[in-house]
Amino acid sequence: MDEKRERRFYQKLETLEDRLTFIGENFPEIDELIGNRVLRKALYKEFQELTEALGDLSAMMVKEDGILVKDDYTNLERLKTLLEPDVIKNLKRANGLRNVLVHEYNGINDLLAFESVQEVLPSFRVFGSMVREWLKKR
Repeated sequence: MDEKRERRFYQKLETLEDRLTFIGENFPEIDELIGNRVLRKALYKEFQELTEALGDLSAMMVKEDGILVKDDYTNLERLKTLLEPDVIKNLKRANGLRNVLVHEYNGINDLLAFESVQEVLPSFRVFGSMVREWLKKR
């Protein structure tokens, strides 16, 4: 992998880790989330950017392995030798939630979004660690 490409990987990984840290440090209680539109929108935006970094990193890894890049869900499936099935399942759920938050399909159920974000965050941490290990081997 050339130096420019490696730098790009680390930039995306830094974005992923930054968004994870921000969400972890600022994750409100459900009542506060529902009652504070600014906080809710900030959390949703950070989650959107976190999930976009996931999609970018997945696609970059697939491409680096010489495989045709496809949609986010397929790219995650192609990482199945590096991640446990439950982690892949949660990351796919996160991508679906990101789509709901961005496009507001049928409105947003804030309680469901709140619970879903809590449930999938640990899988992002696993993913970030896996990417770091993967990069060390390159």
